[in-house]
Amino acid sequence: MTRRAFLALALAHLAAAACRKRGELTPPDIRYGRDTCAECGMIISDPRFAAAAAAAKGDAVLFDDIGCLLRYREKQPPQWVAVWVHDYETEAWLNAERAWYLVSPALRSPMGYGIAAFSSVDAARSREAALNGALLSWNDLSQHPIERPR
Repeated sequence: MTRRAFLALALAHLAAAACRKRGELTPPDIRYGRDTCAECGMIISDPRFAAAAAAAKGDAVLFDDIGCLLRYREKQPPQWVAVWVHDYETEAWLNAERAWYLVSPALRSPMGYGIAAFSSVDAARSREAALNGALLSWNDLSQHPIERPR
């Protein structure tokens, strides 16, 4: 790599980092099989159930199960500025407040809370028909008592 190419690449990286800081918060990158859950300490390995939050200072907090996120928040009310969950079907990040949740004992989540997030109410209802359980919004889920893992 030439010196000119290296400088151009470095400037492009700095510009991208500056734009990211000024823009909307983005979900963190999780290193599956390496990063650990802030609540239970287990290694995060299943993206379908992973969740994350951004603290007011900008540090990301990672979870292997949506139930771990709720339990962590219950024990020590954090000053989070954003919360994300993964879509159960596509594994894409979703804003937690806009997602729909299916709570079902038939869902085998990493810590056994049985909570899955969906991008739309129709997708959640489709899974509800097959798995039974309760369909909840973020506000309903936040007020729902957290069941101990099985």
